[in-house]
Amino acid sequence: MEEKDIIALLRHKRHDWMNQIQLIQGYASLGKQDRLLSQIEEVKEEAEEERKLLNSDALLFPLWLLAFNWVHKAYRLRYFIRNEVDLSRHDQKLTAYGKRMIEILDEHIGNEDLYEGILTIYVGGQDTLGLSWEWEGLFHDPGLLKEKLNEEGFIATIFESKELSIEMTIE
Repeated sequence: MEEKDIIALLRHKRHDWMNQIQLIQGYASLGKQDRLLSQIEEVKEEAEEERKLLNSDALLFPLWLLAFNWVHKAYRLRYFIRNEVDLSRHDQKLTAYGKRMIEILDEHIGNEDLYEGILTIYVGGQDTLGLSWEWEGLFHDPGLLKEKLNEEGFIATIFESKELSIEMTIE
C-alpha cells in the first residue's frame, strides 16, 4: 500500500468516526437516551475489534479489512476477532484468499444491490486459524457460486439464494 493509499484510508476512517460522533451528538441533543447508549456501545465494540485487528501482528490483511468498505462499494463488512490472535504468519494467504473470495462473489451479485457481511476470525482446534464469513444479499446462480467457492478451497453453504456462509481454515 502506497502513502497516498494510507492517507485515503485514514481520511475514510476519520469520516466514519465523525459520522458516529454526529450520531451520538444528535441522539444526545434529542434526549434519546436508549439510542445514545446503544450508539456509544457500538462505537466501543468497533474500536475494540479494530484494536484486536491492529494488534494481530499482520500488516496486509488488517489494511485490506480496514479499507474493505471503501474499496468494495457493493459490500459492507463488519469483523469480529475472538480473543487475541496472531495473524502474521498467514498474512499474505489471508489477504489472497479474501481477495479471491470477493472476485468470485463479484461474478454473482447484482449491480445495484448491497451485500452485508460479518467476518469472524478465531483460533480453532490444533492452533488452526478459522474464518467464518456470513453474507446477506441476493446471489445470482447460487449453485454455481457455491461450486466455484468450494473448488477454490472454501466451504460454502447457501440458503434461499440470499444467505451465504463461507468457512475457511488455515493451518
